[in-house]
Amino acid sequence: MFIKRFSNGVFLILTLFITTECFGQCSAKIQRIEHLFDNLQEYRAQQNQDAEKQVKVFIEGDTNCSYYLQVLSENNQQLLGQYQHIPYFIGNSNSLLSNTSLNNLAISDNSITLRFVIARGVIARAGQYQDTVKLILKNQFNEALDERDYDFDVTIPTHLALSFLGYNSASTSIDLGELIPQKEYSLLPSLLVVANTDIAMTIWSENKGKLVHEFYQNNYSINYSLALAGDYIELHHAMKKSFLFTKQTDFLIPLKIKLAAFSNQAAGQYQDTIRFQISPQVY
Repeated sequence: MFIKRFSNGVFLILTLFITTECFGQCSAKIQRIEHLFDNLQEYRAQQNQDAEKQVKVFIEGDTNCSYYLQVLSENNQQLLGQYQHIPYFIGNSNSLLSNTSLNNLAISDNSITLRFVIARGVIARAGQYQDTVKLILKNQFNEALDERDYDFDVTIPTHLALSFLGYNSASTSIDLGELIPQKEYSLLPSLLVVANTDIAMTIWSENKGKLVHEFYQNNYSINYSLALAGDYIELHHAMKKSFLFTKQTDFLIPLKIKLAAFSNQAAGQYQDTIRFQISPQVY
């Protein structure tokens, strides 16, 4: 009876020892994170392909064991900025991208390439954005072996463009035809503004809001007003207009001209030059 109990005791001790040793063999740690590729700073909503950042995570461990990386986003896979959040995806070279807050990605040959992707077509305002992802290394027994925080920082630079679109937009000269007192002329091109931030537009007239006779500049002129998107302004001096970014990267600003009342003007050509300039709004 004594011998039987002793044998069972030895069996239990050996079993516990072997199980613990098996688990202990599958230990590993995150060795380093290496930058591979990043074109996020060139991102524009109008581009035809996704933008992404790639990093490679190397681990040090037993190659006979299976490991995977659990990736958790602090901001639920949203890049947080001052004015907006930008959604992004996490994946690797072998898996479908996911925008869930928890990703389990298999590790092969003690390394894994992580992809952080902003999908094309996402409206992104210029500015600084940040998220922190936690990388948790686990083995096939679902044991957490090591972890590392990775700060995911993105700078979206300011992009601005100004052009004419629509009627007679191929030419920088506009012929109003016959000048009639107090007539509104709407057959003008529209301003096409492409911007990913609030903009300040400066408008100034070479002749300070007057159409001036081509030969008798000092004697004959006609006052006029300029409308931007229906809002008339006088151009006696340079004017500034602000346009706020509203998650729309391009918008049209229709132009109109309305002549003031006039009489006894000399026949001939009258002209003026209007200049438009855009810049980021400074606060």
